[in-house]
Amino acid sequence: MNLQSILNPIVEALQWSFKYILEPMTHWFNWICILGGFIGLYIWLRMQKKFSEQARKEGTII
Repeated sequence: MNLQSILNPIVEALQWSFKYILEPMTHWFNWICILGGFIGLYIWLRMQKKFSEQARKEGTII
């Protein structure tokens, strides 16, 4: 038993995971991240509007 017999299965497993799992996932993962960013932006802007209105009512806006 040498180092090659230990490393070859690990390398083959990593190559398999990149070829069949990670590469097909990249396209949809990018779209999910972009969509999540827009949803987060919408929620943040809505909350900011609510906080600004509350600050204007209380007179604490700068």
